[in-house]
Amino acid sequence: MNSYSLKKTAVKALAAVVALSTLTGLAACGSAQAADSGEKTLKVALVVPNKPYAYAEKDGSPAGFEYEVLKKIDDQNKNIKLEYSTLEYQNALIGLKEGKYDLVSGTFFRTPAREKDYLVTKPYNYYFLNLIVNPNSKIKTMEDLNGKSVAPIESTDGRYVAFRDWQKKHPNVKIKMEASSTQPTFTDMIQQVHDGTYDAVYLSKDQFDGVKDSLGYPMKVTDAVDGRDTVFLLNKKNQDAQQQVNKSIETLTKDGTLAGLTKKWFKQDNFALAEKLGIADNG
Repeated sequence: MNSYSLKKTAVKALAAVVALSTLTGLAACGSAQAADSGEKTLKVALVVPNKPYAYAEKDGSPAGFEYEVLKKIDDQNKNIKLEYSTLEYQNALIGLKEGKYDLVSGTFFRTPAREKDYLVTKPYNYYFLNLIVNPNSKIKTMEDLNGKSVAPIESTDGRYVAFRDWQKKHPNVKIKMEASSTQPTFTDMIQQVHDGTYDAVYLSKDQFDGVKDSLGYPMKVTDAVDGRDTVFLLNKKNQDAQQQVNKSIETLTKDGTLAGLTKKWFKQDNFALAEKLGIADNG
């Protein structure tokens, strides 16, 4: 090999080294950018079956109103990435406490107990409650229950807290309702009203619709008489994520996105109805 060939070979070798170094540097730079991007992956547990709020499709993929809300939050905030799992109620909450999941979505009411155990977001929706009564009943509102009774609710149930809050705001309306040590099934509660043991069940129309075909007798559902905002729960270690989710919820509320999703899934503007019932969060 002559001197020219040697020089040419050396130049090619040097160029190859430079190219390799450049590629390695770019790869390292890309990794650093990914590491420093600030994006945080949040493991989300969707409580199912809870149609239309959250449920799993036949192929196991998540679906429902709450899933679409979370997707909007994901789109709004580039600093977080959401990964989903579908679980039953108790498993989701246990997993959240243990840190297996960062956020749980399950149509949760804001309660003192939940605010003690978890971080709670701003409301992303409202859940409305109705009265289930016998077909010949004249009861239409909570005020109509003055001097009457409501089927017992377990004290840890969000409906129990919501009912007691309503009573505090309306001290002149005397309604009898005891706390139950265990949660009766919706069917059993409705049966007690059908039999005349109690005058009404404090339940949502959606919950009633889920069991009405199995009752074997007709019952009447009033218009919405009360309601509660619903929130996401986060593990206590996720304060930064709570702030990011809250910011996205505020934006999606102000621009009407969340109201639009309630129209799609519930055929009504839940935010407007919450204003009408005096339960809207305007903070």
